[in-house]
Amino acid sequence: MGTRAEQRTRRHAEIIAAAAGIIAERGFRGTRLEDVGAAVGISGPGLYRYVGGKEELLAQILVDVSVRLVDGARAVLAEAARAGWDDGRTLRELLAHHVEFAVSEPDRIRVQEREIGHLAPGPREKVRSLQRTYLEMWVEVLRRVRPDLDARTARVRTQLIAGLINSSRHIIRREGPELVRAQAMALALAVIDAG
Repeated sequence: MGTRAEQRTRRHAEIIAAAAGIIAERGFRGTRLEDVGAAVGISGPGLYRYVGGKEELLAQILVDVSVRLVDGARAVLAEAARAGWDDGRTLRELLAHHVEFAVSEPDRIRVQEREIGHLAPGPREKVRSLQRTYLEMWVEVLRRVRPDLDARTARVRTQLIAGLINSSRHIIRREGPELVRAQAMALALAVIDAG
């Protein structure tokens, strides 16, 4: 069954996932803690054992998204260094990591894009800092692949590619993950190669 700490961690992950789905569907203002609790079988007041309130719950969702993306990109870069990948492969693997996250976590991507304005200044800056760190990892590799791009152009292109991939959330349920995954990768690679 696991230790009490493991059970608590699992339960907390369930709460975060449920909250992301509800907030993605109803928006931050339209979501009540009672709704999140009901989705995971906990009374509204019982949720306070896991989160301090709705704003804290949103902060946990958005920080979690950003940390997972940064950690995943760092893992790709570490594997690239260990395995001796060329920069082109490294960039493709970074793209694949982001595509996989966007395809498998569309609710969290939607919450990230729409609800960051509801965060308090401290958590908002933490999320923004993690987002900058994440994109700069891409920019660094992109500039090695495309040395003709100056830093500003590479940064803009990287943000546009991330936005393109994130937009998959609009069609993932209708078109399915396989087609969306393949097309997101193809389009992102085309943007990298564009003049």
